[in-house]
Amino acid sequence: MNPALARLIDGYFDYLWDASPTTATAVGVHDRDDRLADFDPDAIAWRLEALRSFRRDLDRILESSPLLDEDEALDAKVFGNGIDVEARLLEEVRAPYRDPAVYLDEILYGIYHLVHREFAPLPERAGLAASRLRQVPRLLRQAAANLSQPGEIPETWLVSARKQLRGSLTFLADVDREVVPLAAAAGRDLAEAIREATQALETFGRLLAGRLAGRAGGSFAIGRGLFDFLVRAHHGLDLDADALHDFGSDLVARTQERLVSAARTVDPSRSWQELVAAWKQDHPARRDFLAGYRREVLRARDFVKDRGVASLPPGERLNVVETPPFQRSISPFAAYLPPGPFEANQDGLFWVTPPEDEATPQEQEAWLGEHLAAGIPLTVAHEAYPGHHLQLTVANQIRSKVRRVFTTPVLVEGWAFYCEQMMGEQGFLEDPRTRVLQLKDELWRACRVVIDVGIQTRGMAIEEAIGMLHEVARLEVPTARGEALRYARTATQPLAYATGKHAILGLREEVRRLRGGSFSLREFHDRLLSLGSIPVSLIRERLLGEAGVSGRSRSPGPGGGPATGR
Repeated sequence: MNPALARLIDGYFDYLWDASPTTATAVGVHDRDDRLADFDPDAIAWRLEALRSFRRDLDRILESSPLLDEDEALDAKVFGNGIDVEARLLEEVRAPYRDPAVYLDEILYGIYHLVHREFAPLPERAGLAASRLRQVPRLLRQAAANLSQPGEIPETWLVSARKQLRGSLTFLADVDREVVPLAAAAGRDLAEAIREATQALETFGRLLAGRLAGRAGGSFAIGRGLFDFLVRAHHGLDLDADALHDFGSDLVARTQERLVSAARTVDPSRSWQELVAAWKQDHPARRDFLAGYRREVLRARDFVKDRGVASLPPGERLNVVETPPFQRSISPFAAYLPPGPFEANQDGLFWVTPPEDEATPQEQEAWLGEHLAAGIPLTVAHEAYPGHHLQLTVANQIRSKVRRVFTTPVLVEGWAFYCEQMMGEQGFLEDPRTRVLQLKDELWRACRVVIDVGIQTRGMAIEEAIGMLHEVARLEVPTARGEALRYARTATQPLAYATGKHAILGLREEVRRLRGGSFSLREFHDRLLSLGSIPVSLIRERLLGEAGVSGRSRSPGPGGGPATGR
């Protein structure tokens, strides 16, 4: 690599690991595992100035070194966009001063990765966790000072943080019960640190439920300017909020029509809503909750391997576990936690969210109904094979440090959503009910586009978003509420599923036309994934360039490229 560019990138990652030691642990860099981030206002200001400095240095390198090779140019593009996005979010969203969950994320993921990733003996990891937990009182004092203007704090963010905090206390109690006894001498230090951290979290909880709760008055909406910037710079889509709203609305209408047609092939006497409501009675029992998912994961892995859907990277493994309590308020259904890109152990975690123990029997039954048996293969295709787990473990093996760390959900979520349809095309989804559920989930993702644009740029209220998810996509109200709360914290992420899928489908058809009879689905998938979790538009430039065709002339977003008829 160009020496100046390599030094700049290395300097950025040193900055990033110092600014967020939890991020360092998450990606598999373990020389800061005993630390938590510093959220003093001077430290926050230093981060913003550092990002601006990296941008200036990158511009100088690009001006003085115009002849970068293909991979260097791609890395420079991804790196530049990444630091621009990070700086703009820090400057305009100002999350450390407005979002209490920022602090909970730093604490809880900092402990979760240490406890659940076996990169070192448990006593050593327990000692590191104890060191981090002893810093929780300091971190939460900084949080209380930074969150001093309740009028700037969005109420929805406060609601999410309060739910997350309750799950945090449960998580630490679980660590105390399950990890401390196995940690030898380090267990005593860990137990004491858990007690100190628990007291600090309880004090923080009283702040959230007291002074802040009655006065939170900020808006979570990021507005048109920042929204359109993120769509371009982070996702690589040549679309603005209005075009995305039109795309989402059209996709909702078209998917509703396809759903009606698919339901008629199963039972002409009932609507798709009636069919899905009936199918929700067929779900795993609470005691067999994880076993059903584990069986389906094994079947999907064998299918991908035997049918040549995509190549499996060496050394990958996937563990299906319950979603940790602190994450359940924002992951109400299922999620995936990848192994760190610099971690030797490439074990991923497939989180599945069970009903809450304190829920009523009726609420538990409704929650389990979201895990209906005919829908589990779709979830597995999305989260496991060939979805998130396969894609992200492949990305972890590429040589580029930049493209291991910088990601966009347009590729990550777009690929996983694409896999739901593609696995149906390949014959994995055998149950005729699953086709209806696939379209139901497509309707859900189409609603996400409309809601994402709506709540961030058009004044749509959270209750309206919940209503759309419940009435149009037919999510149960508790699930719809958890989804909507997550969307309020993750602007432009909800739209990435549908836009990414359609970009991948369009690219697949372009490559198929160019390759003709020599087109191989496996080769297409392998090459697509080999470039990292970057915008599909950048992958398109590379793949069409390899085929001798310019990839720069067409919009990479929905509607760009040929119509697929799907």
